[in-house]
Amino acid sequence: MESSKILWPALRYSNRFLLKNFKQRHCSSLNSICRNYSSEHAQTQEIISREKIQLSKPSIVKWKRPPFLKDIFLGKLDVELLAFPEILAKEQVTELEDIVKILNDFMIQRVNSQEIDKNAVIPEDVLQELKEMGLFGRIIPEKYGGLGLSYTASTRLNEVLGLDWSIASTLAAHEFFAAEALLHFGVETQKSHYLPKMASGEIVGAYCAAELESGSDLLSMSTVAKSSGEGQFLLSGKKSWVSNAGLAGLFIVFAKTAGTMDPNQPDISAFLVDRNSKGVTVTMHDKVCLRGLQTGMVHFDDVVVTPQNILSSLGQGFTVYLKSLESFRFAMNSFTFGALKSLLDSSTEHIIHCERLDRSLADYQLVRTRLSRITNMIYGMETASYFTAAILDSTEKPDITLESTALKIFNSEATLYCLRELMEALGSSSLMPGSHFEKMHRDAIGLTMFDSPNDVARLYLGLQGCKYVGENELENIRKLRNPFFFPFAIMKEKIRQQRIRFDFIKYEQDIAGHIHPSLVEWGNKLEKCLQNFEVASAQILSDHGKKVVETQLDPKKLADIAKELYVWAAVLSRCSRSYCLGMKNSHHELRLTDAFCYDAFLRVSQDMDDIALGIAKNNERNHLLQGEQIVDCRGYFPEHPLKHNF
Repeated sequence: MESSKILWPALRYSNRFLLKNFKQRHCSSLNSICRNYSSEHAQTQEIISREKIQLSKPSIVKWKRPPFLKDIFLGKLDVELLAFPEILAKEQVTELEDIVKILNDFMIQRVNSQEIDKNAVIPEDVLQELKEMGLFGRIIPEKYGGLGLSYTASTRLNEVLGLDWSIASTLAAHEFFAAEALLHFGVETQKSHYLPKMASGEIVGAYCAAELESGSDLLSMSTVAKSSGEGQFLLSGKKSWVSNAGLAGLFIVFAKTAGTMDPNQPDISAFLVDRNSKGVTVTMHDKVCLRGLQTGMVHFDDVVVTPQNILSSLGQGFTVYLKSLESFRFAMNSFTFGALKSLLDSSTEHIIHCERLDRSLADYQLVRTRLSRITNMIYGMETASYFTAAILDSTEKPDITLESTALKIFNSEATLYCLRELMEALGSSSLMPGSHFEKMHRDAIGLTMFDSPNDVARLYLGLQGCKYVGENELENIRKLRNPFFFPFAIMKEKIRQQRIRFDFIKYEQDIAGHIHPSLVEWGNKLEKCLQNFEVASAQILSDHGKKVVETQLDPKKLADIAKELYVWAAVLSRCSRSYCLGMKNSHHELRLTDAFCYDAFLRVSQDMDDIALGIAKNNERNHLLQGEQIVDCRGYFPEHPLKHNF
């Protein structure tokens, strides 16, 4: 959370050493820099027995709060969170930074990302050292042998682990998916049996949910668990894209079971299955991204599962999956910005000392603007990640269903954007085979599709927001859908909407009053956008009613707006705190926030205008009809330009 303390001492030292070569060669290839970035001395160091991480635990006061992003769909903002939550005290941050330096040195000296990518496996000695440091049990409570860290501290360590995205993904799937499921839904006997072994790394956890035929649709799975008549279940089916399949000793498997309410409507249940159970076989996938993450297909052939290995209870599998997915999405999308910051440092040094037409590349306006936009996106990713972590740490029974989804969309796409922009700035030197950029670009594409493609995540975010609006504004939506029965209410609502549209509004939430005066303009604009967003959400529900589930274009726009407003609010909160505390470079941070909020405002305004115009006027109808024609013609339909009919 302390941005000025997020340093990479070893990286900066190695960068300064490399500058001597840059000054001599100017525009030499970036390939050597990228290798030093995460694999310097990787083959020369001895295996060192590392002590388990020890950190003092902060005394965090948890508050009852409404769901932050869900309330944004109602045009509300929890202004208390505009004072960026401080989870860790100064002494705890200092202690954490000492651990960060040790872990950073380990990642640079012991981890060879290129070799991991080439061999598609994380070396066993590296995994063993991570286990010895306790990094397989960061969020597991101390009574089960874990570190019991806060989400904020875990995110800080995630930044360093993100120097290799395969390692970070492996730990995220183990801790934030499998271990989280046990923590939230396991009974004490299950926790005491599995969690100590998971915290030590003796057992690695894996989630078995997706299938080749069902994709992201969990409800259409074919894996079934049939009662054997003796109180046990026989589990049969195939699960694909299982993260940690090659390492896992424990699988959390989702399967259809007989319906508890209606036998003709099967439920989904979650089961704990040991890898050495009879009938379990694993085959590995060979993929182009995150190659060190052991991903494979797990086959279950009449595997016997006892009632003691049911997670939660029968029929509660979907609840288990969604709750665990919150933490997993948060963890999987909060480790990339650490690597991007270091990559930006190295790339900027290269640009400074690379000359074109007798001028440094850094003197060109196009290059400077590109670096600025990259920095804006990294700032937004970092801020949103720690803001979400603070919500998790400081809220009693937090509901981050939408926050984690928005974070997945924003961070994964911003990661891909930053890499592409850096590659554009550096030119052809970033396109060499085997370069770090090439590997990271492949991995970034994978992150946009991990745990579900971003289009599916957008629909989930938009429709869940609509559901929340419907639950809280049911009477108002009913009136909007029946204008002839409620003419005066409709007239009053239309006047209110017009006042909002033409800026005749009252800033009742006083967002600007809860941030530094230098940011008042963007606080007021955020409040205006919130009011417009509330109108747009209600209008879409009144237009479509329950059939909003069948639409996709409008919920997608709502998701994009909600994502932008969430990150926008987090950025204002962080910048206000930085400037009030006089953090290093906070005056430059104000300009950065201005630039970020301006870009976010433009993106939000475009989506708002598209919703207001409707598909008949915003060109979506043309695309819909054209898409229909492409499907009818089974592909590209225009005749070749060289053909003629005479």
